[in-house]
Amino acid sequence: GCLQCLFLILKGGRGDDNEELATRTLRIQSKRYYVDVKQNNRGRFIKLVEGLPNGSKNRISFPMAIVGEVHDKLASFQEFYDKIDPDTERDPPEDGRLKSDDIRAAQRKIYFDLKENKRGVFLRISSTASYGASRQTIALPGEGIAQIKECLSDFLEEFGQDEQSSIDLPEFKEMRIERKRFYFDCGSNDRGAFLRISEVTSRYRSSITVPRQGLEKFTGIINDIMGQMDAK
Repeated sequence: GCLQCLFLILKGGRGDDNEELATRTLRIQSKRYYVDVKQNNRGRFIKLVEGLPNGSKNRISFPMAIVGEVHDKLASFQEFYDKIDPDTERDPPEDGRLKSDDIRAAQRKIYFDLKENKRGVFLRISSTASYGASRQTIALPGEGIAQIKECLSDFLEEFGQDEQSSIDLPEFKEMRIERKRFYFDCGSNDRGAFLRISEVTSRYRSSITVPRQGLEKFTGIINDIMGQMDAK
């Protein structure tokens, strides 16, 4: 299909908390795809946007720290797709799925499903957070896998060095108490490392962020309170 790639470096944001660092626009078959590099107080991330013919858009985002893993998965699916002979008749599985894989990263899981229907072969990428956030999904024609992979490679080289060389952070932790869930998720930004604690129920979600330099005092206060409660 026709593919046009426009590379644009932008300074500043769009009036929200996310600062846009760069974007690429890809035209694959009848759709436009946007690959954006953004950053906010949680760090840098890449957003993939699928523009549909009816004007609506599907979106999915990845923290910069896992973009390398996403790139490697796309490389694997591209290799599989390139071996498919379009002239050979075959009976795909009943659900149309040809190959599947996933990535577990912090509190989210990313699913990759290469599927086939009457319009051809496509890769569906979806992400869901374990604390119940809405599912993000985009569909990518098989012939566009290589182009998205190349964009990720370029952006990772240009914008991912700081993220990749940052300090190793602990894995996220999850705790259930009664009907609530608590998530402990470490992150880093230009001000240093931090711990985000999220409280999640079926009706709401709230969170606080504690800077690394305040964690010792934070846990000390909790220990003092626990000691006083146990003494009563």
